[in-house]
Amino acid sequence: MRTDRFFLYGFMALPLLMDACQNPIEGIQIRVKDPIDRGVVECRLYDPAGSPLPASSRIIIAGPDASQVVTTLNTNRYKVNSDGVLLLAPAPGIRLSGQAPFRFTAVVEADDYLTVVQPFSLVDDNRVTRLVRQISLSKPPRTLTAARTTGRASSDGTVAGPISVTTAPAASDADRASVTVAPGTTLQDREGVALGGGITMAVIHTNTRTGDVTSQVPGGGILNHVNGLNGGASLGTLRVTSMAGSATIELYDETYRLAKKLSKPLSWAIDINPATINGTNGRAVQAGDTIPLFSYDAFTNRWQQEKPGVVTRSNGRLVYRADAPHVAAYVATWSESVCDVGPVFTVTSKLANVDVNYLCRVIDAGTGEQVSSFYANVNNGAQIRIANQARGRRLKLRVYDETDAWGKGEKGGLMAESGIGTACDPTPVAINLGGLPVPPKMTVEIKFSCPGGTKLDESALPAQIRTQYSEAGKENWHELITATRLVRTVSSYKIQPGRKYDFRASTDGGATWPLRQNDYEIEEDEWVLKIRASMYCK
Repeated sequence: MRTDRFFLYGFMALPLLMDACQNPIEGIQIRVKDPIDRGVVECRLYDPAGSPLPASSRIIIAGPDASQVVTTLNTNRYKVNSDGVLLLAPAPGIRLSGQAPFRFTAVVEADDYLTVVQPFSLVDDNRVTRLVRQISLSKPPRTLTAARTTGRASSDGTVAGPISVTTAPAASDADRASVTVAPGTTLQDREGVALGGGITMAVIHTNTRTGDVTSQVPGGGILNHVNGLNGGASLGTLRVTSMAGSATIELYDETYRLAKKLSKPLSWAIDINPATINGTNGRAVQAGDTIPLFSYDAFTNRWQQEKPGVVTRSNGRLVYRADAPHVAAYVATWSESVCDVGPVFTVTSKLANVDVNYLCRVIDAGTGEQVSSFYANVNNGAQIRIANQARGRRLKLRVYDETDAWGKGEKGGLMAESGIGTACDPTPVAINLGGLPVPPKMTVEIKFSCPGGTKLDESALPAQIRTQYSEAGKENWHELITATRLVRTVSSYKIQPGRKYDFRASTDGGATWPLRQNDYEIEEDEWVLKIRASMYCK
């Protein structure tokens, strides 16, 4: 049996009931523009403290090609949508190439929040997605405090007076960070162009007083492909073993040009938790210790080993002091070398083209302790590749009948455990999931119908229709299926009969979600989304 539902469609403030007998805008020909799908930039904003995003944000587009940046609907009405997504793209007709990158900066301002200054350099038509923090100054996440200040630079980028800022946590005895730009320092962007006029400096400090010390630092505790000090040999990929803290420094001028190059280093300092363990000798850190230092360039996604800083004692507190030779995020930490790949587990199962992921747990074969957990595809022949483990570590993989789409399945528990694989060894290790049940499949059809006397105009249909689902009333949206103008029936395993969902659909690439159906219980294995509108008819 088929289960048909009709959506409500809001268009240009004129509500249109899809199953209405009489079209309320009869006789008016409406064409919905296909969204731009070349070179799309998707900024997904989030508050790392878990708070709702600010109710209103101001969007500014800066940079060399700012005048040619549009929304995916080819307008200049830039907006963060209700999901915290900002969609941008080069104007139609712009050719993207590596020889002439398309460069602009997306700026998001909101009261009581650090300004987001996010540069982009597009070299091809591929979609670029960035997950971007929008940090509240008064309600930051635990482990993190932020501060900003302003100063001025001359037209050649030289700072006449010092620019200095110290974070001010809510508790008077909490850890602090301070950064100072010395007078006479010249600020340049990564192309060597001088900053000038009003200068803003922002500092984000991460301390180590809680159990999730790496949650707010770049890489989450993994330093990928670290470049050696002063052009030395690469250190490979490192994993944090004992972190002392971090400070992210950002400087930009009135045109939102970001500083990168400095004529002389900035001086910075962070308070150190006295319980921090010196990763070299295993004792608590003390004055006189040096702590390895690494910088991270978010624009190039590169780590760099830096000259270590030194721990001193000031006013009864341990303080780590170091220089910043360029503007970046700095992490003071001891670390260990880890493998980029290995072990690798190869799946045998009855599943094919199943679009949900199953719960996996990596187990230390020697101690039996859980190393990590995640969700992964377990279709027949899939490979599950483990990374960032110390060389020689022996590991096993366990897979459970539990998914990221609908929780526990028919059997619910552990389905299989692999043999032992070794870190750094990419030789496949088999895991047999032949007992894992194939979940029920749902066929989703998007069906357009026309008022009497007209027929469907295929060329007028949206080029793409994205659909999402959420557990009823939760507003926790996940991708369902994407239909196209010619392919409007697609199968998915993400929704299941007997459960209630909210559904929504978008014809503009996700900029808006005007089609919605709430609190609907799936009763059969085939569901039709009916859209009746003269705009798609002739």
